[in-house]
Amino acid sequence: MTQRDMYMDNAEAEAEQQPAALVEYTEEVQDRRLAWWREARFGMFIHWGLYSLLGGVWKGKEVPGAYGEHIMLRGQIPVREYEQIAGEFNPVRYNAEEWVKAAKAAGMKYLVITAKHHDGFALYDSKVSDFNIVKRTPYARDPMKDLADACHKHSVKLCFYYSHSMDWHHPDSQGNTHDYPNNIGAWDPLESWVDDEDKRTRYERYLNEKAFPQLKELLTQYGEVAVIWFDCGHKVTDEQGQRFVDYVRSLQPNCLVNRRVRRDGFGDYGNSGDNQLHIRINRKDWESIHTMNNSWGYKKTDHNWKSVTSILRNMIDVFSLNGNYLLNVGPTPEGEFDEKSLDILQGVGRWMSVNGESVYATTGSPIGKPQWGRCTMKGQKLYLHVFDWPRSGKLVVGGLRNRIAKAYLLADPEQARLAIRRLNADDVELSVPSAPLDPAATVIVAEIEGAVDANPLKLLHRADHLNVFGAFDGDIDGEKLHYDTGKAGRDTVTGWSRKEDCIRWTYRAAEPGSYEVKIVYGAQEGAAGGEFVVETAGQQWRGSVKPKGDGYEFAWDIVGIARLEQPGEYTLTVRAESIAGETLMNLKEIQFRSLGDLT
Repeated sequence: MTQRDMYMDNAEAEAEQQPAALVEYTEEVQDRRLAWWREARFGMFIHWGLYSLLGGVWKGKEVPGAYGEHIMLRGQIPVREYEQIAGEFNPVRYNAEEWVKAAKAAGMKYLVITAKHHDGFALYDSKVSDFNIVKRTPYARDPMKDLADACHKHSVKLCFYYSHSMDWHHPDSQGNTHDYPNNIGAWDPLESWVDDEDKRTRYERYLNEKAFPQLKELLTQYGEVAVIWFDCGHKVTDEQGQRFVDYVRSLQPNCLVNRRVRRDGFGDYGNSGDNQLHIRINRKDWESIHTMNNSWGYKKTDHNWKSVTSILRNMIDVFSLNGNYLLNVGPTPEGEFDEKSLDILQGVGRWMSVNGESVYATTGSPIGKPQWGRCTMKGQKLYLHVFDWPRSGKLVVGGLRNRIAKAYLLADPEQARLAIRRLNADDVELSVPSAPLDPAATVIVAEIEGAVDANPLKLLHRADHLNVFGAFDGDIDGEKLHYDTGKAGRDTVTGWSRKEDCIRWTYRAAEPGSYEVKIVYGAQEGAAGGEFVVETAGQQWRGSVKPKGDGYEFAWDIVGIARLEQPGEYTLTVRAESIAGETLMNLKEIQFRSLGDLT
């Protein structure tokens, strides 16, 4: 269910006429168009619509599925019954000014709202389809007009989400096969219908009758639009995806388009999966999208709220990888942000009000992923975001070869200098207070001299911090082994069905030492098993997989003691010795715990 939900979240477009030929943008022009987005780093996503009124419940029963906005599909609600819901949608407490102020107070610089989601309901005054908030609800007003005015007033960039690939209300679109049995199914792959003349022709009719014309409305009725945020681009062809990009360009040349208009390589920037915590980056400009609980749209029964600390650390991880972070709010059917969402926004805002300098207009970490936290950079400043405060009072910054002219706590108005000691050519030690200023993430500024000169390899720590080699930080060698979804609990490599496949990490030791080596993995009972080998620095340890549960009940084994005789770079490899089941295991991580000097 969760994996299926992941594929359904965005898009809308228009084509009553063929747009002008695609303009080829030089890197210079693209940099200019993306400049505001790269500086902004942090935005608000808003999922709001008729589904908010239902809140995940239909006819007194909770509808299965994580996402409240998918209730029409999940609950198999007929179009005629779903249309009747509009007669009860009356968000009298909606206040665009309050929404924008809440976003701005949280430190957000742009706002993306669902102008039309997969249910086909337009949250604005559409002349193309009367299935919209003005014509079908007692509210009878255009909330997008108020939101556009408030965004422009408070210098928050206005962006529209538009579901271009799916529309469950339209008889020729995709997804709704309970009303329209001959339609393309919600999970039908592109290959299953692209050569079906009837389905392809009818789908083109939907694009031309509704998607492109509504896209034109959004780009001509609300002033400057900063982003059109499309979704489920895997359900359209390359040609159709490019038509959407070209059409946006023809109406607002500076409006950005996200990758989900089609696939990687399309649009101005990439997107992660929904709520993806662990990511392999393959594009310079990208954006990560997250909810505060599980659902995107308001859901009455979803109380699985994330803590402010977990959200902040997730955000900072994204910033350190040169990404933007879009945090979702699902307003109530009355048009308000619920109390818990406001609490979280205020908590994030408090941190951003102190530490925003370490976020806005920064680039990714030049020193990789330190064990103690993350790093961002701007100009001559490195911002060290410390999650795991060193008990020793000594923070080792690995891989920084530049001279540090000055180091201080960002939250310290006096900028009292921290003592700096060069340990070796690559590593620096900072003396820090006994306790962090902010337990979620305390930021230290290191002002460097000259162009940054850094070694991003993982440095093994001899004190204060556990050394963790996460699966998503390793490099896979093989045909079947692959990275899992990267969502909560799915930060593994999986599909380990070939002995020839392996995963490896490169790391650095600044001095000799010994380390206890632990492997953490899951293995599905009855489907996984075998023997593995862990090796580094000419040493090998073997172990047997112990299957348990569904493959995501993680177990661990201490496999041996690694003795590193001298400083240098090393490779850590995990490979299969034998595979007893369909797969070996789902490997989560390898841990090195320092045992001190060699004995």
